[in-house]
Amino acid sequence: MNTVPMYEAKNKLPLFMHQAEESGPVFISRRNKTVGVILSFDDYNKLISKQPKRTILEAAEEFRRKTAGMFTNEDIDKIFDVRDHTPDSYESHVFDGVFDDE
Repeated sequence: MNTVPMYEAKNKLPLFMHQAEESGPVFISRRNKTVGVILSFDDYNKLISKQPKRTILEAAEEFRRKTAGMFTNEDIDKIFDVRDHTPDSYESHVFDGVFDDE
């Protein structure tokens, strides 16, 4: 594990970026405590791709928990409503003529 003090990382950032690309993460310390890490873009993407994807319903439920009492359920439903409600949207005309009696 490659650990460098923050002042050194600041002064030699290109060197440590190259090290992160070639040999893996470079950890940054401040007062002998690890406080950050430099990752290559590839390593970052691998890390992110392993994260489970949240659905909009999961995001709404988390929002409900974090803001309990601040919003009504109706307000939260409006915030997370992803449908297009503009009058000329595709959704507003999708069934035009389908159920007309002729």
